[in-house]
Amino acid sequence: MKSFMRNLIIMGLMLKKCLLITTGKSYYHQEQPIGKLFKPGNILGYYNDLTAKTKWRGPVSECGFPLNRKEDGKLVFVPTTIAQKALGHYDMWLMSRDRWNLDEFMLLARWLRNYQDGQGGWPIWSTLGLACISDYSAMVQGEAISVAVRAHQIDGDLSWIKLAEAAARLMLIPVEKGGTARYTPEGLILEEFPSKCPKTVLNGWFFALYGLYDFMLAGAGSVLDIDQVLSETLRALSVFLPRYDAGYWSYYDTGHNLSSPFYHKLHIAQLYALEMTFPGVETVAGLYRRKFEQQWSKGTNKLRAVVGKGLQKLLHPPEIMLR
Repeated sequence: MKSFMRNLIIMGLMLKKCLLITTGKSYYHQEQPIGKLFKPGNILGYYNDLTAKTKWRGPVSECGFPLNRKEDGKLVFVPTTIAQKALGHYDMWLMSRDRWNLDEFMLLARWLRNYQDGQGGWPIWSTLGLACISDYSAMVQGEAISVAVRAHQIDGDLSWIKLAEAAARLMLIPVEKGGTARYTPEGLILEEFPSKCPKTVLNGWFFALYGLYDFMLAGAGSVLDIDQVLSETLRALSVFLPRYDAGYWSYYDTGHNLSSPFYHKLHIAQLYALEMTFPGVETVAGLYRRKFEQQWSKGTNKLRAVVGKGLQKLLHPPEIMLR
């Protein structure tokens, strides 16, 4: 009976979440097109438009930092939320030159600097109650690097570059040694969720990759030979892209979990950014961007994907739910 009731509760929460996602009312699933001020080769606007993330409606700490509420009601700091909100405020500041947005950006950036651990990262999975090979996420590391290099542009403090370097070093440690990287014959894979059975998340890979790209643009990339690192991860991404194509929709990860409509559109925007940024993968990125755009344009594909995604979540409920 307890198991039946738990499944009913999960089903209700999932239906509610699906409704929020499809109507764009979920904080975590607002549209994220290519950044309005993104310009390849320059550290200006972020590659992904995170300005909607500045409108946090949840609880905050005494110092004004967003607090995520877990399914059990516990409030926790989630570095992904903090880094993305910071990047959103940075773009808002670039567009408006509003001092408030700059102050919010620096406040959140300083949280990342203060809470970076001795390994160079921000533990996340134990905080959220998920057991992974590594407690770190390539996505978190990459987004924090993107925040740090922008903070350095504001005040010139070299501690931001040291933060970015430490974060990049940890990101590139193999997952079996506590990092977030997989070194394969196809190239370097950057894992959002480092697990024993790899299910590489596509959008998380992109966020990690752009952190390394920003680090290179900051002029510090030679320390870790970031040019070569980017070349290796782009090589792997080019090989793996076909594995994210379900034929009528995109997969969220290499475990054949379908994307929600939000993530499908995010994949399109990320592939477009990749086309703009890296001429070496322009052809394959453009091929799958156009495929995913065509898939999006057909209403029957959307319906099929939403139903299929719902069934997958009912059969395999997510281990993490934030409210």
